[in-house]
Amino acid sequence: MRLIAFLFLAATSAHVCVGTGPRVGTGAIARPSRAQLGRCLRSLQYWIRPSLLGAALITSLIASIISTAATRPRYGGTLHVMLQSAPNTLDLPTNSAPADYWDAVRMLSLVGDNLVTVDAQDRAHPALAVAWQSDATARHWQFTLRNGVKFHDGSAASAGELARILGALHSDWNVHASGDALAIDTEASAPSLLAELALPRNLILKRNATGLPIGTGAFRVAEWQPGKLLELAADEESWAGRPFLDAVEIEFGKSLRDQAIALELGKTDVIETAPQASASNASPRIHTSLPVELMALVFSANSKAQDARLREALALSVDRKPIQSVLLKGAGEPAASVLPNWMTGYSSVFSVQANVQRAKVVLAESRQPALKLSYDPRDPQAQLIAERIALNAREAGITVQVSLSGTDDLHLVRVALPSADPVTSLREAARQFGLPVPVVRSNAVEDLYQAEHTLLDGHPVIPLFHLPVSSAAGARVRAWAPDRLGGWNLQDLWLEDSR
Repeated sequence: MRLIAFLFLAATSAHVCVGTGPRVGTGAIARPSRAQLGRCLRSLQYWIRPSLLGAALITSLIASIISTAATRPRYGGTLHVMLQSAPNTLDLPTNSAPADYWDAVRMLSLVGDNLVTVDAQDRAHPALAVAWQSDATARHWQFTLRNGVKFHDGSAASAGELARILGALHSDWNVHASGDALAIDTEASAPSLLAELALPRNLILKRNATGLPIGTGAFRVAEWQPGKLLELAADEESWAGRPFLDAVEIEFGKSLRDQAIALELGKTDVIETAPQASASNASPRIHTSLPVELMALVFSANSKAQDARLREALALSVDRKPIQSVLLKGAGEPAASVLPNWMTGYSSVFSVQANVQRAKVVLAESRQPALKLSYDPRDPQAQLIAERIALNAREAGITVQVSLSGTDDLHLVRVALPSADPVTSLREAARQFGLPVPVVRSNAVEDLYQAEHTLLDGHPVIPLFHLPVSSAAGARVRAWAPDRLGGWNLQDLWLEDSR
């Protein structure tokens, strides 16, 4: 500011208007005439306006430079993260609770890359593959790979190595190198192959002698204490550019309550949170995804509820809205479809309205054995929701006992819907439910609806709610922008300080 004032005063002093009349006595300037004074004031007025504007622009420029310097991304520092799960291996779990699934995805996606990624609009983007094409049948695909990519152990991410990794994951695919390109041939048409390749289970990862993952991602594994701690170090040679962070330290086995307290005390930087109603999500540090989980009732193979009429009556008895409003605190959406409306646009066709009277009519001619309902004890809301479902069922004349002992007849579960591609998410949900994978003839909405309707025929599954996932970051975290599918994108973060 001193510099601005000096420049401004120097400029204005150069334009001070002086009289042109004779000097008197000591050399002082003679008083100007009225006409001379008028010309002088007009001249000074014309000059001072642009001078003031120039000074204002200089002030604004300097303020902008200072602001930019304060917000410019910084390299360095360790990001501290807390998660609920306590994994004993660095693998993507199968048939696990969504909390374990999302935690594994967040870890492994920092270490490895997919061939492609898919955003919330179901659009594919380059990753290890920079271009792709298929024939008209969508059975033969070819991928142009990114040049110069290396694994964290220094070995090349060649077409042959990627073919070996993907081929081991998919025995029903013919995956092979074609020069510097990668080719995938499938027996059936695979119009959703890009979405399949973008799934976390198709991350390109090798394993070292101790079983730790080696990938091409922004971070490499530096230390692993099973169930307790994972330290990741920035890969200086990452094909996507070195991340701003030096390291990411992840602590496991922390409850949501413990995570929230640690964030409040500044002892961690990124945590998971329980989803809340969108209206209560006012903090810019909290991000909630689109609904990417399904809570549902799944009948076991040996369930006493083999009569489809009993299953239909139970589906009609569940009053979803009070459960969503009270027990889920307004988060998510009541559901009677596997796929959420943001994926398909037709979920309203499946009615979520309870109809106890209709349930009683359906039950009139069916056998009504008592049913045992189990739930995941790791889910803090599951027991209360199960008990409310049992109460709804009793009003329709169905006896449901909530219990974690013995053999159950139906189970309250959450499953992840891992892709924005509806065909892929429908197939993944069926796998997690233990049901036959539906055949979808094409990506047309009509074919998708028919496949979902067929999957739900006979009520082997009763969808209840579509739910989002939420997370929060501390004050020193910058560029905190999780994607709409729940991904954290920690490789893009930087820290205000480097502790």
